[in-house]
Amino acid sequence: MTKPRPVPVLPAQGRRAAFIGKGGAGKSTLLAYLIAYWKSYGVPCVGIDTDVPGEKENGTLFAHASAVDLGAPVYPAPAVHHIRQEAQRLCPERGICVLDTAAWERKEGNAHLTVMSAVDKVILCLQPTPNELERATSVLGYIQQLKNTGAPAPELHVMLTMVGRSVAADQLEGKLTAAGYPVLRSRFKFSSAMTGPAHIFGQPVRVRAGSEMDKTAREVLDVVAR
Repeated sequence: MTKPRPVPVLPAQGRRAAFIGKGGAGKSTLLAYLIAYWKSYGVPCVGIDTDVPGEKENGTLFAHASAVDLGAPVYPAPAVHHIRQEAQRLCPERGICVLDTAAWERKEGNAHLTVMSAVDKVILCLQPTPNELERATSVLGYIQQLKNTGAPAPELHVMLTMVGRSVAADQLEGKLTAAGYPVLRSRFKFSSAMTGPAHIFGQPVRVRAGSEMDKTAREVLDVVAR
């Protein structure tokens, strides 16, 4: 049996990472898994949910953590102008603070630019559909906007999520790679099974050593830590 990779040592000040993508990209569900797995590795972590859902919406990371213990605290959305301060304050020593976000929109006045200025890493969650390359370009433009103003700019990585047909995912990964975007090897796969991501909301996360999610959690941890 292959031994898992050693858990990386995070810097003393910790790392902050935002997960960004359109609605339905699986960000909140993915983060619920990651938090549970990282805690099982002994990595201190907290979550901040910057998504404020509408009256008919549910399924946010904060709602999930309120329904069941994910092993680490998840805080509700602070005021936009407090996001950076709270991310720094709550980030654990040699640990990770993850920020969940609302559906990606590039417009003035939303929280995304503030979120990206508050983190070291951005994980862009993309479903393998034809318009997703444009979404990646839009996020990169936002990061460049931060650089142009002299603000701290995060490092971008792309993760394919809610993957069903591998052919479509392979094609999108090829386009992203050709365009110069770093794409994670791991993919967050969609499953309508009762134990799959579509039904995990409000349920405990079962940590399984050697599983696909274990491998995903370790790869994302490596990316965030370095």
